Amino acid sequence: MKNTPTFLAGAERSGTTLFRLLVDSHPEITCLEGIDYVLDAIPAKGDFKTIEEYKTFLLTQNVWLTAGMEINDELGTFDAVVDDFLNQRMAAAGKDIVAARIRGSYAEALRVWPEARFVHIVRDPRAVALSTKPFEWGGHVYIGIAKWIDEEREWVELTKTLPQDRWMEIRFEDLVTDHERVLAEVCSFFGVAFTEEMYSYVGETDFEKPIPAKADEWRGIITDEEIRYVESRVGDLLEERGFEPSGLPPLTVTTEDAIKLKKDLRIQRWKQKLELHGWVGPVELLVRKAGIKPLHTPLKKKMNEHERANRKKSWREPGREYSYSPAKQAELAGSSKSAS
Repeated sequence: MKNTPTFLAGAERSGTTLFRLLVDSHPEITCLEGIDYVLDAIPAKGDFKTIEEYKTFLLTQNVWLTAGMEINDELGTFDAVVDDFLNQRMAAAGKDIVAARIRGSYAEALRVWPEARFVHIVRDPRAVALSTKPFEWGGHVYIGIAKWIDEEREWVELTKTLPQDRWMEIRFEDLVTDHERVLAEVCSFFGVAFTEEMYSYVGETDFEKPIPAKADEWRGIITDEEIRYVESRVGDLLEERGFEPSGLPPLTVTTEDAIKLKKDLRIQRWKQKLELHGWVGPVELLVRKAGIKPLHTPLKKKMNEHERANRKKSWREPGREYSYSPAKQAELAGSSKSAS
């Protein structure tokens, strides 16, 4: 029987990682860090990939490479193979309820899991845009807010067709300021009770317990000009998603202005790639744009290795996101005793 997962949905930089850790730490729920390695392999139309095509695709998927899962060739079809990933995760974690974090691609997720449920987290777009500035895909609030806009529009469309009992929504601001109430509501949606164990990730990861100051700290950092840039691009979606406009004078960003912004950021992105990955970063970008797949795969692997070594720790053991499974804990305990 196919699984019925619950997806923790939300735009990038909206607090989805913190939310995942809270849910994943519940003694009855396990939540995958992400399943882009599934969703990105699903075409908008047409047949799923063959198993061999999918194996090749997975070679450059960073989250897959740290997930500790295997492909069961005996299952025969793509949708059966990826559904089995959920079975593997539940078995590894010793839990019976499975969830996964996703950012958009809801139609693709429903192609594999048509009965899936969703918990969506939304954050003020001005806070989201500000937090995208250090990233290669962001760099400027006007550019960085694009993913929020796309994801929120996709989410709104999904709620128009999905039965009410299969989705709920929370705000990041409420999660960090009134976390026990919000988490109790989320737990009720999952059919379990809230427990203090949901904070057990603290000390085992680089993430802290929800901090109320995180709700509005962006207000003391963002400039008026940046707010105007964000609000100009978000438009009516700001109020539609429940956030108050700043009241600052509107800013008109022409097509020429947007093109210039992207052009100015291009050099910054090349520098970031060089700083993060050395010569591999710029070369990978050139090879990818040229479409030279045989050369791209080894370069992407090198970048993935570097990223895994330097990213913020959002799991419980370096290299495997489900390391707290009973079997893995016993294995680690045995290794420690042997070493001592």
